[in-house]
Amino acid sequence: DLLFDIETRRLVKFVLHTNVPGHFDFGIYDRCEFLLKAETKSMEELNIGTESKLEAFRSLFDHQTNSNITSGNNDTFSGPVVLNKSSSEGENPFGSSFCYGTDQMIFEVLDNGHIASVVLFDPLLGP
Repeated sequence: DLLFDIETRRLVKFVLHTNVPGHFDFGIYDRCEFLLKAETKSMEELNIGTESKLEAFRSLFDHQTNSNITSGNNDTFSGPVVLNKSSSEGENPFGSSFCYGTDQMIFEVLDNGHIASVVLFDPLLGP
């Protein structure tokens, strides 16, 4: 999917779908074969593709914290955002997926570690 800003007519987001079985949107989108190159905070280079699993690129999210989320002792922690999709009847037999993000990418990952979708965006353009 390509998302455009209606006022500026600029492309602001790419949504890459893997069409992986077991995801709520399976069969709705064509599979997008992609290879993303990323660098962790420790300067480790990662290649993330359509077939990659979370464990192969989890280090991309190390040292990322959300200052608005704290435990009882004021330690910050990071973790995925749980995404629950459902149909108009309110049912989803596939369960939740989990979103992990950086300042330019959001990965939607299934509980088995497979990538369901990736959103690429420019952080300077806003949400």
